[in-house]
Amino acid sequence: MSARRSSTHRVLLRSAPAAPNHADETVSRNVRLLGWFNFLGDFRMYGPIMVIYFAQVTGSYTTAASLMALKKLSSAAFEVPTGVLSDRLGRRGTMIAGAVVMVAAHLGYAGASGYGLLVAAVVLEGLATSLWSGNNDALLYDTLLGADREEEFPRHSGHVNSMFQLALALAAAIGGVVADAWSLRAVVVLSVVPQVLCVLVALRVREPWVHGPLESNLLAHLGSALRGIRRNPVLRRMTLVSALRYSSESAAQLSPVLVAGLWPLWALGLWRTFGHGVSFVGFRLSGWVIGRVGAARTLLFGELFDNVANVAALVKPMVFSPVLLGSPAYGMSTIAQQTLLQREFSDRERATMGSLGSLLGSVLYALVAVGAGLVADRWGIVAALLAIQAVVLVALPLAWSVLAHAPRPPACPDAPLAETQGKTA
Repeated sequence: MSARRSSTHRVLLRSAPAAPNHADETVSRNVRLLGWFNFLGDFRMYGPIMVIYFAQVTGSYTTAASLMALKKLSSAAFEVPTGVLSDRLGRRGTMIAGAVVMVAAHLGYAGASGYGLLVAAVVLEGLATSLWSGNNDALLYDTLLGADREEEFPRHSGHVNSMFQLALALAAAIGGVVADAWSLRAVVVLSVVPQVLCVLVALRVREPWVHGPLESNLLAHLGSALRGIRRNPVLRRMTLVSALRYSSESAAQLSPVLVAGLWPLWALGLWRTFGHGVSFVGFRLSGWVIGRVGAARTLLFGELFDNVANVAALVKPMVFSPVLLGSPAYGMSTIAQQTLLQREFSDRERATMGSLGSLLGSVLYALVAVGAGLVADRWGIVAALLAIQAVVLVALPLAWSVLAHAPRPPACPDAPLAETQGKTA
């Protein structure tokens, strides 16, 4: 059954009627606050040196690496429970809870004197990340849905998510200067401040009006979400595409090794800043591109472009290769993916369905990361990155099948998104 509903049906799902002006005001408010929330949440000056800081505190790079792995595992473990929590208790409350937990995690990082407190801190960060995963995208979509403006999701999501990249670029540059002037711990301590500001921003967010009827208990709610994914072929394919694309992010952990062999060490920071800057542009342009060619086409051609650029960079690595690894298509593909997923999710299980997809992505990420590490040890870094690229190629035929079932875009270039009219079951 189609997850998309008519406007009349949507009105029936609202907990209370909202005046149009109030709904539009809520859209403006939440979009603005989500942008600042994303910027502050990712303004972590310790980002590029986190492993070094962990090693300094624990005295071992092995234990530092184990902490990074534990953070991923804890996030995966909490994914589904926090998705159900969001659907049952609300988007705003879940967002605030995640912000409070993230502050606690950063206080643990800043005050840690050994391995024990760092373990607690990375588990808390994993919990906070899972509270936001699925929830924040659902909050944005539901906010727009409450004003019957869901066709604007790509544009607003692109702007909101671009703030991640802007924060990462600025924080990386500032963090290096602070670490050189003072210490690694000073960088971590200062990074607590933006997380506290995140809590204040989250408190000002308004809960969306749109809700679906909830199942009687948690297991029934989870079962309903799983059945919804299983019965919707487009949602099944898009969930797999999302998981495969997430698993490819393991390449980000290995790419600096390749770049370090091609560029001087001092240029690695510039490479990171360049990559985040290019992604920022891609996210900002994503709404405009999707509005003209459609989400399915944007996803397919974006993935195709990224695959060609990455393979070209890896087949014969040269000085220019690191530049090819930073693509504006990444941001466009990501927003196109989110748009297609949000359209297929049901109103009552939106965050839970998103969390199930994130869980699958985390599992694939772990498998691909371990496999790539084994390949790197045996055949080198280029072979490892090519192996990751081979996994991502599986997403191309899945994206093609989604495009094959998508309606054609309207002739008018100023018309809404291509796939907003109609839907494949």
